[in-house]
Amino acid sequence: MFIILLFLAAILASLIAFPLCLIATNFQSAYSISVSLIILMILAFIALRQIKKQGARKSLAFITKFIIIALGLASFFVMVTSGRRIFAIMALVLSAVLFILASKFLEPKNTELKTEK
Repeated sequence: MFIILLFLAAILASLIAFPLCLIATNFQSAYSISVSLIILMILAFIALRQIKKQGARKSLAFITKFIIIALGLASFFVMVTSGRRIFAIMALVLSAVLFILASKFLEPKNTELKTEK
């Protein structure tokens, strides 16, 4: 039974992987757009679930910090691969500073009075 399950999994993986490989080699722009849209939909789903779970204010802080880190790392890697190492380091430091500022100013304040029991 395990061999049959393994065989079915290999066939299913082949049915998914080979057309994706063919599309990626022959239609690069269509593949890039479709993969980007899939990733965007997944991120939107995660963001909506986060908002539903924790509320809009906390979720806005999380999403803002996530975008700051993602854009900082992306710009770092793009600049390193293009040979602009000094600008890459500056982008990384700037994203770290923006992340710290976002953490300080976007986090909701706790206004409850703590009582001792």
